[in-house]
Amino acid sequence: MPIATALEPISVISNKRNLEFNNFEKVPSHNRNLKVTSIQRNNKKARIFKPLNGPKLSKRALEIQNEEFLLSKGIIIVRNNKYHTETNPNGIINLGTAENKLNNVEMLSKINDPKISTVTPEQLLYGPNPGSDRLREEIAKLLNRHFNPKVLLSKENICVGNGCGPLLNLCGEVLFDAGDAFLVPEPFYGGFEADIKYGARVYPVPVQHEKDDCLKVSEEALEEALRNSSRPVKGIIIANPNNPFGRCYSAEQLLLFCNFAKSHGLFVICDEIYGLSTWNDIVTENIEEGKTIEDYECHYLPDPQNTHGLWGFSKDFCLNGLRIGVTISYSKTVMAAIQKICFLTCIPTNIDNILVNILSDEKWTDEFILNNNRKLFKSYNHLTNSLNAHGIPYVKGDSGFFIYIDLHQAGLDEYDLWMKLLEGGLYISPSQAFFSKDSYEERNWFRICFAVEQAELDLSLDRLYKVLDNLKQNKLN
Repeated sequence: MPIATALEPISVISNKRNLEFNNFEKVPSHNRNLKVTSIQRNNKKARIFKPLNGPKLSKRALEIQNEEFLLSKGIIIVRNNKYHTETNPNGIINLGTAENKLNNVEMLSKINDPKISTVTPEQLLYGPNPGSDRLREEIAKLLNRHFNPKVLLSKENICVGNGCGPLLNLCGEVLFDAGDAFLVPEPFYGGFEADIKYGARVYPVPVQHEKDDCLKVSEEALEEALRNSSRPVKGIIIANPNNPFGRCYSAEQLLLFCNFAKSHGLFVICDEIYGLSTWNDIVTENIEEGKTIEDYECHYLPDPQNTHGLWGFSKDFCLNGLRIGVTISYSKTVMAAIQKICFLTCIPTNIDNILVNILSDEKWTDEFILNNNRKLFKSYNHLTNSLNAHGIPYVKGDSGFFIYIDLHQAGLDEYDLWMKLLEGGLYISPSQAFFSKDSYEERNWFRICFAVEQAELDLSLDRLYKVLDNLKQNKLN
């Protein structure tokens, strides 16, 4: 029986059977719109049911629809007029989306090697929900080799999924209850808002950084945010390297977060998606002045059972489009809960196999990571030299592939300046996309990405300077 036939309107079925109930308001048999006023059950009135008029949405969906996500708004504008050197040279250059385009030749050469990407009959079948054992083993070896954790990772500590966004939501489902909240230093990566709130219904509580150091958060600031939260706070979420600042937190600051969480019964989630793009340390073997090697020794986690990590291939391996993320945890209980529902975030078996083949070639992988960081370091220096020459302040970076620049000199409201930049052919991300504090000092900062070829970066900077110059001329006139 067709479903349309099986689901005839109640009124039609009722009329066919000539059914009448004393507890329904009687309607003439020719009226096909049955009106139900009330149903008496145990002397109590049941809910009044009304016919549906058009599509209905859940309260969750209605709340999401009413929110404006600036990162998405900017991307939509860009995609409608995307820059291309030949087909659309006057289009908008995207330096707002954090994508690394410096290694396309190397990565495409590797992926398109038939030894790497050949699909076998086994890959036409379903694979393990958290990723294959072989992939999780290779990821554990990679992270052990480069992160040097005190307690080595194994495949049991790893769950692979379709991007860090969905995996953060998975953590939200497992670690929080709907309506809970988390502390997060502001400004913070705008995706946190959507990734964990839209699905798991978990809400951010911003924590203010110190005025003289954007990567320093005091215990007093954490206490104040925790005390003033209108929702129950269950954890702390940080990005390290930080997004949008493009810098790593100090070991002391990370320990402060972890110790604060332990003392207040909270857990910590650390998003380390740029963890292998810490180019300042990797390329220069940098040691801060006044520090000794011993000061950089890793510490044991204060509460390893309640400290969890995220990492992925999008940034460090320039594979945004493949959308592969990794959840890391030493807690067997948490990993068991995540793996129970990770069928919602499975990755394709052929992608699983490609990543296994790449990571198992350790020599190629380690050289790729080193060369990528050399390119990022070079591009960062090129960008900052240009900014210095044009008198544009910025937060000094050491990781990732973006920095935070100060455009107060434009003398415009941040949103209006953002629109002017888009009109001028450049998309960079405004501070409001990172939920910055609504104040003069915190607004009119923009995140600009530099992981593009130098010619495209130079053209982008020319467009930036042109917009700023035009605004200055308009003021003079």
